Amino acid sequence: MRWTHLKPADGRVMPWRNGGGTTLELAVDPPGATLAAGFRWRLSSAEVATSGPFSLFPAMERCLLLLEGAGFDIDFGPRGLVQLREPLVPVFFSGDWSAASTLVGGPCTDLNVMWDRACGARVEALRFEGPRSLDLVGAPLLIFVAEGTVAVPSLGLHLGRRHTLRIEDGAGLLAVAAGLGGASLVMARIGPAAF
Repeated sequence: MRWTHLKPADGRVMPWRNGGGTTLELAVDPPGATLAAGFRWRLSSAEVATSGPFSLFPAMERCLLLLEGAGFDIDFGPRGLVQLREPLVPVFFSGDWSAASTLVGGPCTDLNVMWDRACGARVEALRFEGPRSLDLVGAPLLIFVAEGTVAVPSLGLHLGRRHTLRIEDGAGLLAVAAGLGGASLVMARIGPAAF
């Protein structure tokens, strides 16, 4: 098993494709990929300060989750309106779709997972207290700590809030333990093994 512990300070601030803001890129494949060159998948977090249009990402699939704030509505035009207002409830949509957001209560922070639709992905959020075992099937597996802290005894790691653990070539189960008050994770499995 190969793993990388990524802290928010390790991230890369990137401009939105449409120039409307910036995002903190937490993990990307291939490493160092740019918007111009394209990427296979990306995990990022953005501070959404104003309402406005989404950037288009043709041939990509997207999943957004609210981390902080009251959230926003996403208008997909003829495809309908979706409310992103409850923390850690994933909203899935195509990067090809035209979309615009309307903030409902001031600035907020979201988590964005994007992947090439040719490779596939599964994204889920979970809340737990105490010890738990995570299935490592799926390569790579991204574990993002949305709330609380998480210990990973077998790796000698303590993951703080907004830290990411990237695991490749994993198998079996990974024992983790939530800090006092519990923890919330977002797990993204990318590639055919995700299903």
